[in-house]
Amino acid sequence: MSNGIQNVGIGITADILTAADFGATNFIVNVGNNLLTKIFKDRAEKAREIALNEMKRCERSEFDIESADQFVAIVYRYQRAALEGTALLNLSILAKIMRGQATEGSVFATEFNEFAEIIASLKTREIVYLGTLIRLHKEKILVPKDNSEEYYEIDQSVGILMRKELVGTSHFPESRDLISCETSLQRTAFIYPSVQLIGGTIFSPTSDLERLAELVEFEELFGEMNA
Repeated sequence: MSNGIQNVGIGITADILTAADFGATNFIVNVGNNLLTKIFKDRAEKAREIALNEMKRCERSEFDIESADQFVAIVYRYQRAALEGTALLNLSILAKIMRGQATEGSVFATEFNEFAEIIASLKTREIVYLGTLIRLHKEKILVPKDNSEEYYEIDQSVGILMRKELVGTSHFPESRDLISCETSLQRTAFIYPSVQLIGGTIFSPTSDLERLAELVEFEELFGEMNA
């Protein structure tokens, strides 16, 4: 993590503690500075470990100059996410995007930054939802209609399978938890309402989620979560 960024953060902490007019101000400021320094160091080290583990698995080892410049900007944005306290699971996704871009040879800081803004805000259950949604769409399993030889279309089939697979799990104990998650995810560019039904709405993956799934193996991610 950049020492300059750390120093700015520590300076701000000192100013805030002083302005708050705590008793024994110098002592409080010193404790605050030491604590913030440790937090920065711990976050930076963990983020470094996550990123290095991913990049060691990258099949591409050389960049042209333009790609190298882009990658420097990507690493800086990744470091910033770590400094801001982004959850380790979310950092792992960002590291996998780095690896995915590098493997493809399509290293674009703009794309990474757009993903980073959204992914840093995702809750664990939202990540589980997105990974399950894109997997089921890729599998293209159609659900048969009751008492009929006909099948539901893919969007409705996936909606049915999502509920069967997720509701009752630790992330989605009840149907309302799944509905709440879908409502929350509409703030992102990853899902859109594809089918409107009397009983609710069925959501499908956008091209942005499909692109994310090209860079990140969600099943690999889930395997690491459960390890």
